[in-house]
Amino acid sequence: MPIPKPTEITLSQVEAKSPDEIQNLLATHGVAIIALDDISTLDRNNAVNSTKFYQNANAIFDGHSIEEPTLLEKLMVKKFKARKAPDAASGMIHQYFTPIHHLLHSSKTLMSIFDTLTGGTTIYAPNRLRISHRFKFNDNSLHIEGKNIFEVKDDTIKLLPGDIACIAGIAGQRRFVFWDMNGADLKPIYDLWVANGSKNWTQPDPIWMQQHYGGRRKMVTVDCSKKPYLILWSESTPHEIACSPSLSAFISPIEKFDTKIITKNTMTSYHPPEFEGLTRHETNLLACCYNMPGFTWPSGKKAYAFCHSRAYGFYMKRLRERYTKTNSQGRLTYQQRIIDIGTIDQHSVEYQNKLRDRGIVLPSIAFADTTPNFVVDILSLPEQTLRNYGFIPTTVSNKKHANSIISAGFNH
Repeated sequence: MPIPKPTEITLSQVEAKSPDEIQNLLATHGVAIIALDDISTLDRNNAVNSTKFYQNANAIFDGHSIEEPTLLEKLMVKKFKARKAPDAASGMIHQYFTPIHHLLHSSKTLMSIFDTLTGGTTIYAPNRLRISHRFKFNDNSLHIEGKNIFEVKDDTIKLLPGDIACIAGIAGQRRFVFWDMNGADLKPIYDLWVANGSKNWTQPDPIWMQQHYGGRRKMVTVDCSKKPYLILWSESTPHEIACSPSLSAFISPIEKFDTKIITKNTMTSYHPPEFEGLTRHETNLLACCYNMPGFTWPSGKKAYAFCHSRAYGFYMKRLRERYTKTNSQGRLTYQQRIIDIGTIDQHSVEYQNKLRDRGIVLPSIAFADTTPNFVVDILSLPEQTLRNYGFIPTTVSNKKHANSIISAGFNH
């Protein structure tokens, strides 16, 4: 049984005019939106034009290539023609550390927002892009993120703000669907949370939500045709994965760099062999040099740079020999490798000296003779971006805001 469509609200109801207004909007509605006015339309267009959508996939395919979208398709997303590409149905673009991401990290507004929310200097993990070419509601994607959602004190139930997640609307019409719980009686959903195991429960049934909180399902559509916007929300806010004709980037602030070491037992064929023995953070640094993901996404789930594991069988006949292997049963299977299409020779003494002069630190495997040339010229990036992602080690004092902790976010 379908539930009623969400009520459309105006952008002004949840829009912050400055970073200082974001905390109050999050506390009131669970959502806050702010324009990145310091990024011009021209700079946005140039970054979008420079960002490849299928470079990684095309490097893996043998004799089969996916046509890159035109700038018009990327900016006027309704004109985007869906490709037969890995994860095309979900709109996920497996390109990381792209010119789009670099442009966003050049925004002083963005930096100020997250530094204000964390009460310190924010650090980030690489994440990917998403494109969707139509409006579509997805009731069953309704979920709540975070572990500690409620606070009960003196018989009063409060919704904890939880971590703050973020997406950047780059182009098109970016829609966000959420349930505004401001002033609501939280006992029904609290009782449901307890009955379903508390910390392990994240997905309320949309029909149940409609029965108990009818009229609170809202949607806001952000016009990103001229400039990017940030959409931030408290993870305890019930929200949905919204489809709309838009191009988005996931911004993933994190509390600290993950120093857990990758062992042989935790590796899969979806990880390049070079990852073994590195920390998760070091895999991010290495992978960014190739527009690839590290060992995990910011959410902690194991990442992949090409396609979902359920789909790799479909692509096996289309892969270069470099990305296959014979398993113990003698069958040909998939094996991710570092992309080998780079033109930046990081093996040269001159390049390594320049990295050293700028204080850039990479795992030693990056310079092994068997490691392919870089795709990304790390030296071309501004110091702010390099510090944000940890290429230049620094002592980070990342104090948690009393009511807000930044998280990796969920891929909406």
